[in-house]
Amino acid sequence: MLRGMVEAVVNESPWLLLPVETKAREFHAKLLLAALAVERGYRVVLGEQNAMVRQISHLPRGLYVDKSIAKTKTKHFQQLRQQGNKVAAWCEEGLVYRDRDAYLRQRIDLASLAEADRFFCWGEVQRANIAGKARREAAKLVATGNPRFDLLRPGYRGLFADEAQTLRDRHGDFILINTNFARYNHFYGEDYLLQSQRHRGTVEGAEDEAFLLAWRDFLGQMYHGFAAMLEPLSKAFPKYKIILRPHPSENHQRWMAECDGLDNVSVEFSGNVVPWLLAAQVLVHNSCTTGLEGYLLDCPVIAYQPVQSAIYDSYLPNVVSHAVSEAQPLIGAIGAALAGQAMNGGAAGRAAAVEYYAALDGAEAGERVLDAIDGLDLSLPQPSGASYALGRMTGYLTIPARDLARRLLRPQIADYARQKFPGLDLDEMRRELDRLSAASGRFSGVHVAPLAYQCYCLAA
Repeated sequence: MLRGMVEAVVNESPWLLLPVETKAREFHAKLLLAALAVERGYRVVLGEQNAMVRQISHLPRGLYVDKSIAKTKTKHFQQLRQQGNKVAAWCEEGLVYRDRDAYLRQRIDLASLAEADRFFCWGEVQRANIAGKARREAAKLVATGNPRFDLLRPGYRGLFADEAQTLRDRHGDFILINTNFARYNHFYGEDYLLQSQRHRGTVEGAEDEAFLLAWRDFLGQMYHGFAAMLEPLSKAFPKYKIILRPHPSENHQRWMAECDGLDNVSVEFSGNVVPWLLAAQVLVHNSCTTGLEGYLLDCPVIAYQPVQSAIYDSYLPNVVSHAVSEAQPLIGAIGAALAGQAMNGGAAGRAAAVEYYAALDGAEAGERVLDAIDGLDLSLPQPSGASYALGRMTGYLTIPARDLARRLLRPQIADYARQKFPGLDLDEMRRELDRLSAASGRFSGVHVAPLAYQCYCLAA
């Protein structure tokens, strides 16, 4: 039945298109949303973002759910709509941002939002902030939470149980350090932040440029503060492994150089962060969404703040954490956590989490997102004919050929793309869907099949 559905797209059930840019961060959340959608009668295309965009004219027409509404998305959304799709979005960076005005300027573009039918907010704080800028579009804003955080609920944690045990077996008891300093330590270098914002058209004058440069310099101080505490931690806890997990956009090699000579410190970046948090004895971070994820997973969470800023610090992940500003108090806090003492932001942290995140309790974020989608008319005309199917087939040749050329001609860009999305095959899709089903006790009626290059169809 699934094969027939893939071969001949009919108009019976609406389609959702779920692109994935950063696999470690987004894949499992999009897979969960896809499975929930199939239970409601939708069919879903899930795949690597660039592959989906390149093949979009040969894919079913449906609701395309993007990860942002930045200025660079406007033309893309217009093209999606011209091809017969509708558009929705959320912002992956929308729960934790360091400065409201800078976030709204850099991430929320009114022209892009105008092309979207729905925008899913992490919570009421983000919704209210965006509504203050986009009053005409306020009706599109829905505080739903994000499926990423559904995976932190007890009913889904089993999805990562085997991986967490594998990490414990490999590393023993370990301290996890999560970094988020890409605006200084970017894969493409320290000047990439300013260059990318200029490219997006969000640097409007000297004041904006000064703000970004000061932000970069602040995170440079933070980076070096974290680098400086690695040796004291290594000496203080010689029987523990210390795992440093950089942000996907950071220069991982630079961190490896910082850890050189520290026998019990290593840099690791693989898979979703959730099993790492489940396996870790304690998490150390600064202003990172992972701090909130650790808090929700009941992992001891410490915010290390060797430098502080009322402008550039992120409030939420730090307030749910136990905060320290120097290496010796950090060592003391880690020691207390290793001894079994609770380590988080207490009642103030809980109150902040409720204020900022819509789906902390009650209905899952994925269900809230689908409730909002259910109100849209997605009975869209579907393409058909030999050229439609042929276009999907040719993608298996043309896209790998283009990627090969990029690896040869622009290897740094290819390496960065591979760091963010190392690939996705049918076996992995089926395996992860089976694991999701086993963890949740649901989704046994959801099936997956290849649809186009690096794009898969999920349906009943």
